Amino acid sequence: MLPPVDLKNRDIIKQNRYLPETQVIFQKVCQAMNALKNQKFHSIRFLLTAVVALLILLSVFFTSVLSYYRYTEDFQRQSSQQIEQTLEQLSINLSAYIDELFRLTTYLYYDDQVVNAMEATGGSDMDRLNRRRVIENYLDKIMILPRKDVLNIFVITDSIYYGGKMPKSVNLYTDYTAYDWYQDALEDSKPIFVPPHTEQLVSYPKDTVFSIVKQLKSVKNIDEKIGVIKVDASYEGISDIVQKVDMGEDGGIYIIDENQNLIYNSIPSPQTDLLSQAVFSSPGAWTQKINGSQYLINTVKVQDPDWTIVSVNSLRELTKNAQKTRNFTFILATLSSCTAILVLLFFTHRILHPLMEIVRLMKEVRNGNFQVSFTGKRNDEIGYLGDSFNKMTETITRNIRRNTELTTKIYQTEILHTEARLHALQNQIKPHFLYNTLNMISLQIQVGRTAHAVSNIERLHNLLRGMAKLDREALVEEEFSLLNDYLALQSSRFEGRLDYQLKLDEAMKGRYILTLILQPLVENAVIHGCENQRSHTFILVEGYCREEKSYFSVKDNGKGMPETVLHSLMEKLDRTADPVSEDGSGHSIGLENVNTRIKLRYGSEYGICVSSIPDIGTEFTIILPLLSKEVADNVQRDVSGR
Repeated sequence: MLPPVDLKNRDIIKQNRYLPETQVIFQKVCQAMNALKNQKFHSIRFLLTAVVALLILLSVFFTSVLSYYRYTEDFQRQSSQQIEQTLEQLSINLSAYIDELFRLTTYLYYDDQVVNAMEATGGSDMDRLNRRRVIENYLDKIMILPRKDVLNIFVITDSIYYGGKMPKSVNLYTDYTAYDWYQDALEDSKPIFVPPHTEQLVSYPKDTVFSIVKQLKSVKNIDEKIGVIKVDASYEGISDIVQKVDMGEDGGIYIIDENQNLIYNSIPSPQTDLLSQAVFSSPGAWTQKINGSQYLINTVKVQDPDWTIVSVNSLRELTKNAQKTRNFTFILATLSSCTAILVLLFFTHRILHPLMEIVRLMKEVRNGNFQVSFTGKRNDEIGYLGDSFNKMTETITRNIRRNTELTTKIYQTEILHTEARLHALQNQIKPHFLYNTLNMISLQIQVGRTAHAVSNIERLHNLLRGMAKLDREALVEEEFSLLNDYLALQSSRFEGRLDYQLKLDEAMKGRYILTLILQPLVENAVIHGCENQRSHTFILVEGYCREEKSYFSVKDNGKGMPETVLHSLMEKLDRTADPVSEDGSGHSIGLENVNTRIKLRYGSEYGICVSSIPDIGTEFTIILPLLSKEVADNVQRDVSGR
């Protein structure tokens, strides 16, 4: 596995002694191409075919467009007249429908018993019950009529009497005198139309209805007003009438009253407010843009009641046949033009084809493809130009081959230099680690703790065996096992003042890590977290993966670092220092060398991050690529049980 190396190829090529000659050749290629572009014979085919095609297409285009617009205007005028006639018939049908509802309010006068019951007032509870039975039975008979649109009939005299398609609970305590339609009906003998609203006078209103309200007068005294009758109807009757008029997929009809209340609407995307204002300001027929599309608007009055029918027709639908004719004309004209152009191209192709071929080959060369050549055999100027082009590409190919050989040599030299730096780094880590560990064991022997020293020597033996593969990747579990040996050594040394915990995610098992890059961080935590203070020290080592990267953190609860010291350390880690240029003191060599090993091995995006808070603690985090496969010759499993 080769480390990433920044060769700075541009600087290397600039040092190449063949580069000036190559640049001159490229400049000649560009100059030749620019010269070809400026020659008249290069543009003859284009100019000739473009002028002829433009004249044909423009003449056909203007003729088709003018004819289309003239036809569209005539068609719109005829369509508007036809739509107006249709709306007038619709107005007549709606007037007849409303008139039938008006007549429904007079049915009560056909039965003397009902009339007497309506005119009677007061009496005993039995009298009132008989009146309700007579009136509501008659209302139920009226509702038997085969009209699905009539939902409710209310008679309001001394009380509220109800008849309907479905049984409903009437709210007998409703203050019906507060409704405007009640007051209007008492003041006007003509039927009153009530715009769409939710059911009234019932306990649980749910349907939206429009109503006809008519004043009830006494038969005995025509000047005496005894109450009102209110007929509720659904939209079904109006809808059945209006839906017989087809205004197209994008069109529709809506109806408003004199107060701009919406009575009916079948427009898919209504612009009701805008259209309602236009209806009263511009009656008749006109065109209007709605949501970016043109529509033909027609209006017709319904005399009784005072309604206005508005039809909306999409001009796109009305003129789609004309558009098909226009498109067919355009296609036919274009095909004719293309035929003329093809004939012209046939003659120009035979003359200019060799020159166009050279131009195409020059474009290939400009894009970096030098494995092209002109194969035409001619004895004129074009043949001479083709031979010169072939010699030029041969010269460029030969110089590129020389440049490649030189670049390869420089690249190999840089790799050898990088590997030398890496080995120098590894040779510094080994004595630094051994010095600290053997010093701790020596102190234990001096104080007579031989058993502990023997146990620690065994742990050191395991550590040294792990250091034998310093420049390779190893399993994360093995690396954590080495850390456990090392921390056990240090915990024994500090006699209970040092505790530690190793946490490794399940997802990290079976992954790989560069050997002995965690131990210097743990050693740093021990030195600065435990040696420099008398209080208890706790070290936590964690391994986990996030977003195809592996993270290893080492936390301690030591004294932490002041901001100036932390800033200085971060600057050292950010620099790509040469490990072999250290002063030999060993100060911070572990952290800096580990960081350098990581960057040399995997690239500048990986390395060590550090955060620290004074009197709280310090955390080092190593960021590595997520390695899941053994790299050839880099991982050697220890078959002795580790």
